[in-house]
Amino acid sequence: MQRRETIGLFANREFLDTQGERVRALAMAYGYAVEFVVAPSGDERVEEPARSAITVATFNGYWEADPRFTRRFFGVLLRAPRLRWFHVPNAGVDHPAFQSLLERGVVLTTSAGANAVAVAHSVWAAVLAFARGMPHWLEAQRSKRWQPLGENRRDLQGQIMVIVGFGSIGREVARLARSCGLRVVAVRRQARAEEFVDECVPLEAIDSVLPRADWLVLTCPLTERTRGLIDAERLRCLPASAYVINVSRGAVLDEQALIAALRARRLAGAYLDVFVEEPLPESSPLWELDNVILSPHDAAGATGNRQRVNELFLENFERWLAGGELRNRVSLG
Repeated sequence: MQRRETIGLFANREFLDTQGERVRALAMAYGYAVEFVVAPSGDERVEEPARSAITVATFNGYWEADPRFTRRFFGVLLRAPRLRWFHVPNAGVDHPAFQSLLERGVVLTTSAGANAVAVAHSVWAAVLAFARGMPHWLEAQRSKRWQPLGENRRDLQGQIMVIVGFGSIGREVARLARSCGLRVVAVRRQARAEEFVDECVPLEAIDSVLPRADWLVLTCPLTERTRGLIDAERLRCLPASAYVINVSRGAVLDEQALIAALRARRLAGAYLDVFVEEPLPESSPLWELDNVILSPHDAAGATGNRQRVNELFLENFERWLAGGELRNRVSLG
């Protein structure tokens, strides 16, 4: 970009209130001015010429909790003719609007890694809950029944966890698993040695490891290769004692096939944070299955996420001003 031009930064009010001065100071250090365009928090509209002033956008909130806000935010960006770079607050970029922006030549960077620890902790909370019998204890408590499980629980040590997708979340899940004595099998695009991993196989070899899985953890992005990856046939490959955990995207897993397997006790249980349709309809059988733990696309929530997103954006903002390579840049296609 040419020196001395004005950068139009589109962001939510909280980001501008807490980070605006840092943004302005960075821009000034490289010879730029900054104009702030505030994202609408209600039914307000961003009119011309404000949309035409936008060249950079970011957002540091929990936007998946409010689909209406997401639609409004995207609506502005899709009609911002001078937008050149958008830093996404989450890791996934499977929303159709992202592809539209990429095709326009807009640079996209993600906040991959900002919430990895929080998601991994949610995964591990579910693992420990199932492994130690927490759902049974809670049900017995509600019914005022003194019903110990005793030794009717398997040791976690020595069990096998298959993790599909080995980005920042998968790595943190693997670290936690190894710390509790599990063996970790990573399934990723290409096999390679990884820390905290006992075995790594390419995605094409997933069928070879499913029959050994005590825990199948899905942390992969939604792509054409992973859409419908865990279908009815692959669910049948899992042992009846296995648990399925999905914190990736609902479309990675055949939801109806999973329900059938859980009902028939061909699987021990499932923790699901993501679903084909969100919010999960009240009619879904998943609400009532006693071997399922659900969270409303909420596994990533943590108080430190916003600041971690801020720091990623600010690091990339300085790189962008200096003409450097951006972290977590998304490739077209």
